[in-house]
Amino acid sequence: MAHTYAITGGTGSLGTAIAKLLLSQGHKVRAIARNEHGHEKLAKACENHANLSTIVGDVLDKDRLSLALEGCDYLIHAAAMKVIPLCEYSPIEAIRTNIDGTINAALAALSCSTIKRAAFISTDKACSPSTLYGATKLCGERLWLDANRYCPKSPRFVAVRYGNVMGSNGSVLHIWEEQAKNGTITVTEPKATRFHFRLSDAVAFVLDALHRAAPGELWVPRLRAYRVGDLASVAHPSCRMDVTGIRPGEKLHESMISEHESIDARPEDSHYVLTPGVHQGSGGWSFHSGLPAVTMSLSEIREELDAWERSSSQSAPIRGASATLASNWAMLNASSKL
Repeated sequence: MAHTYAITGGTGSLGTAIAKLLLSQGHKVRAIARNEHGHEKLAKACENHANLSTIVGDVLDKDRLSLALEGCDYLIHAAAMKVIPLCEYSPIEAIRTNIDGTINAALAALSCSTIKRAAFISTDKACSPSTLYGATKLCGERLWLDANRYCPKSPRFVAVRYGNVMGSNGSVLHIWEEQAKNGTITVTEPKATRFHFRLSDAVAFVLDALHRAAPGELWVPRLRAYRVGDLASVAHPSCRMDVTGIRPGEKLHESMISEHESIDARPEDSHYVLTPGVHQGSGGWSFHSGLPAVTMSLSEIREELDAWERSSSQSAPIRGASATLASNWAMLNASSKL
């Protein structure tokens, strides 16, 4: 059965990938974003699909959001200011977009009679935040999940935390590609670690959570991680590394679940389920990118880089997704539960 999905920030890497997949499966997509050139790129990437609606609008305009959501079945709220230095330099705009914009999206969903479920896209930076960006996304998580109190039946509000996506907009790989032409690439700290999420896996995970998570749940994927120095050496082995040092507010290791949050976490096969404020275990542990058990080897990093290069030429991002995530979404899409 075909449905209509609204995606705020729909012209970004994640929004574009989700749109391409949903359109390929016969669904309709309304991409909401303020970047007009982004809409042009999205339309081109989706081959001007008849079921794609590109809606120029800002999440700070609640009336525009409410109008855009009319008749939609599902909402994915991905719009945000994400560039950490820009958020630090323009904190008012970051707070307006990431917090006020999230409030507007939640209120618009609550006022729309057709929205069944709504998912908020968060980040590992929201876990014990050390930057304004992370702090705004933590606020966004709480605001979004709290919306369930105002409408107990529908829509159902859920959230997911997101890791670094190789090759996405703003990825260090694009920066290094340009720098490599001069034989030197800049690395903040070779020992720093970052979680890695294939774009195809991220798409499947978001859609899985959108449809299967219980109201108030925050899903956290079980991700692998890489050392930044290892990624640089594999991506550009012939280049010299210029180490610039950790930037203000930047962490050596990122966390998906902090020690104080772990008491609210429940493990599942491919992810953890966080229910903020509702204890589910004994706690006392954390899930961070510096754990040896999640660190990728050089050969595994090479495999991921190869997979990213292959996926960039594929029209359906789900093709590169892990078997479990792809299977979960395929079964949901084929069932009457959507």
